[in-house]
Amino acid sequence: MGEAPVGTILLEFSTPMIIASVIAATYNFVARIFVGQTIGSVGIAALGIAYPIMLIQLAFAMMVGTGASTLIAIELGKKRFDQAEKILGQAIFLYIVFSVLFILLGLPLIEPLLRLFGATEEILPYAKEYLSIIIWGMFFSNMTFGVNNFIRSEGKPRFAMITILFSGLLNLIFAWLFLFVFKTGIWGAALANVLALVITSVWVSWLYLSGRTVLRWRPRYFWFHPALAWDIIIYGMVPLATQSCSSLVQAVQNNVLRAYGASYGVKIGLGAAQGSVLAISTMATIFPITMLVLMPILGLSQGMQPIVGYNVGARKHDRVLRTLKLSLCWSFSMCVLFVIVMLFFPHLFLRPFVKTTDVSFVPIMTLGSHALRCMMLSFPAVGINVITSAYFQSHGRPILSFMLTIFRQLVFLLPVIFGLPLLLSRLGIFEPLDGVWLAYVISDGMALIISTALIVREFRIKNRVITSIQG
Repeated sequence: MGEAPVGTILLEFSTPMIIASVIAATYNFVARIFVGQTIGSVGIAALGIAYPIMLIQLAFAMMVGTGASTLIAIELGKKRFDQAEKILGQAIFLYIVFSVLFILLGLPLIEPLLRLFGATEEILPYAKEYLSIIIWGMFFSNMTFGVNNFIRSEGKPRFAMITILFSGLLNLIFAWLFLFVFKTGIWGAALANVLALVITSVWVSWLYLSGRTVLRWRPRYFWFHPALAWDIIIYGMVPLATQSCSSLVQAVQNNVLRAYGASYGVKIGLGAAQGSVLAISTMATIFPITMLVLMPILGLSQGMQPIVGYNVGARKHDRVLRTLKLSLCWSFSMCVLFVIVMLFFPHLFLRPFVKTTDVSFVPIMTLGSHALRCMMLSFPAVGINVITSAYFQSHGRPILSFMLTIFRQLVFLLPVIFGLPLLLSRLGIFEPLDGVWLAYVISDGMALIISTALIVREFRIKNRVITSIQG
C-alpha cells in the first residue's frame, strides 16, 4: 500500500470490493424480487418498513467496524501490530455487547417500533413476522461484515470479496428454497438471511482462528477498554451518524408516503389503504435499485480507505492526494453512466419486483419509473459526497465526515422530505409524492456544495505540505 503505483493498488483494492458490493446488492435485489413475486406489493412494503429499524442496529455495527478498521489500518502503517490486535479484540467485545442489547430491547418493542416507522394495518403482520426473526441474527451479521472489514484492513481484499459473495449466494439459495419450494411466506426470507449469516460468520472466524492472518485474536484483549472503545466510537461516528440519520429519515419518509399515498390511492381509484401500500412499496422497490447503483461507489470508497489510512500513518502525502483524485474521478464517471442507463430504462429494473396479477402492478410501474428518474438525477453528486466522506474518515479526521453526513441528512434532507410534499399539497400544482423523490435531489445538491469546498481546501493544504517536503 505504500510503494505500488497508486492507480494499480487502488484498482487492486477497489475491484474486489466493487464486485463484492455489486453482487451483494444483486442478491438483496433478487431476494426482494422473490418476496415481490411470491407475496406481492405488501411484502415489499413490509421490507421497506422493517429496514430502517434494522438500520439502527447496522449503525452501531458499522460504527465499530469502520472505526476499528480505520484505527487498525493506521496502526499497521506505523508497524504497531500489538496495538492493532488490541483494537481488534475491543471491536469483537463491542459487537457482542451491542448485539445482546439490541435483542433485549428490540423484541419487546417490535410492534410499537413498526407502527412508529409507518406500518399500516395491512403491512404490520408481514413486517413483524420478518423482523422478529432478523433480530436474532444481528450478532452473526456483525461478525460477518465487521470481521470482514478487519480482513480488508490487513490487505486481503480478495478474501473479503469471497466472503461477501459466499454470504450473498447462501442467502439467495436459502431464500429461493424457503419462498418458492417450501412456500413459507415472508418469515422464510428472514430465516434465509439469518442462516446465511451464521454460516458466513463461522467462515470468517475460522480465518482468524487458523492463524492465516497478520493479526490474531487474543483472549486477553476481549474485555472492555474505555480508551480504545472511545477511539473506535469517535472514528466510527460517521457511519453511526449516517445510518442513524438514514433510519430517522426513512421513518419520516414512510409516514409521509403513508399519508400522501392514501390520497393518491383515492385519486387513482385504488382506495386510501391500498394507496398507502402502493406508495411505501414503490419506495421499497426503488431502494434496492438505487443501492445496486450506489454499491460500486461504496466499494470504491472501501478500497480507498485502507490505502489512505496506511499512507497517512506512513506520512506519504503525495500518495494520499493521488488516491483521492483518482477515487473522485472514477466515482463521478460511474455515476454519470448509471444515470444515463436509469433515465432511459427504469422499467427494466422495476418489472421483476411486481407480480403481473397484483392490483398495484400498473400503478407501481408508472409511479416507480417517474420516481426513479427523479432520484437518479442527484447521483453524480452522491458519488462525490461518498468519496469525500470516506476520505476524511480514513484520514483520521472523522469530525469533517460527521458534519457532512449530519448536514446532508438532518439539515437538508429531513426538513425537505417533510416540508416539500406539504408545500406541493397546498399549491395543488404537482403531486405531493413528487416532493419525496425531489427531496433527495435537493439535499444531495446542497451537500455537494459542502463537499466541493472541503475537497478544494484539502487539495490546497496537501499541495503546500508536499511542496514544503520537496523543498
